[in-house]
Amino acid sequence: MTQVASYQVPAHPSGLDMRTQLNAIVLALVGDNSGPTAPTVTYPGMMWGDTTANRLKRRTNANDAWVDLGPIDNFLADVTTSVNNKVNRSGDTMTGALTLSNTGTISYQLYMKAGSYNPHIRSNSALPGFEWVNSANNAVPMSLSDSGGLVTAGGISSTNGTIQVNNYNQFVVAGAAGNARLRADAGIPNGYGAGAIGCGFINSAGSAWNIQISDNGNYGWRGFSYNDISRVANNGDANGYRTVFGGGWLKQNEYNYGAYHDLMRAASEDYAWRIHFNFTNGYLEFLRNGSGNVQFSPDGNLYCSAFGWISNKANAGSRVQWDSGVNEWGPINGPTTLDMGAPWVMEGWRTNSNGNWVSGAQWIRGVVLRNQ
Repeated sequence: MTQVASYQVPAHPSGLDMRTQLNAIVLALVGDNSGPTAPTVTYPGMMWGDTTANRLKRRTNANDAWVDLGPIDNFLADVTTSVNNKVNRSGDTMTGALTLSNTGTISYQLYMKAGSYNPHIRSNSALPGFEWVNSANNAVPMSLSDSGGLVTAGGISSTNGTIQVNNYNQFVVAGAAGNARLRADAGIPNGYGAGAIGCGFINSAGSAWNIQISDNGNYGWRGFSYNDISRVANNGDANGYRTVFGGGWLKQNEYNYGAYHDLMRAASEDYAWRIHFNFTNGYLEFLRNGSGNVQFSPDGNLYCSAFGWISNKANAGSRVQWDSGVNEWGPINGPTTLDMGAPWVMEGWRTNSNGNWVSGAQWIRGVVLRNQ
């Protein structure tokens, strides 16, 4: 390689000297004036083979800087590498990452043009997430945040698939006045005194259940619970507890205690009166909490805690049994006032005579009567 200080031949050289200088200039031109340092005399558009950096450089037209063209042995190598890394405008496949970078809040767009339809997607650091922008470039009909939140303006539909919400999260239908919430739960009351899988509606504040439906079909809502077939056993027979009603009738059963109705003034109070079917003896009981009771037996007898069984009471016209021995008041053998007070009643009288059928004295006899 040859490098000369200047491409100009000094004035009035000798013939041999001129030939030597011209040969050096020609060789320098042919070899891009290659050397370890830049030429001291530069010209617009001149070439310099920088052997220190092993780069081919060209002087700017303003002759104020060197422009790096590429490797000194193959200055198109950088261009070839760059071109090989590019995606053709049609039908090519990109194997590396594509970055659309911008310093602002909104990234550069990726357009997907189909005829005149030209929507695009972009990232938005304010979400943060990415957005789908409509073809008119005046609305964002869909966005997806970094945390996985999907927002759509037109709703979500599935023609033949399943829309699934995992981890017992809520499905919320919202509006200006509030929202309605639906979600599944593993602790829905199942009618057996336990919790099981089911679903329900939650109030707008998300703080309480409004309706709960267990997987077996039993359901309840706030302030009321109804079990259509709620039982202890799974076979649906009498071994359970159930309330069934229809047109004009109501049927109840409770296996461990017997069906009952409680009456009270306030729901927070214990019962004041209870109507109870006692399955151990078949009695229908009216129970006053902490006080008396009335019971109907299967044979029609009636028990009242105030006076006992009706069957033990005397009917109208019944003879009454004595409740004492016979007592006498007397004698009456002259002008006498005699009083036999309650509860004694006269049972009879006794008299004696002198043998001539003349009464010498008389005694009144009395007893006490009581219904036993």
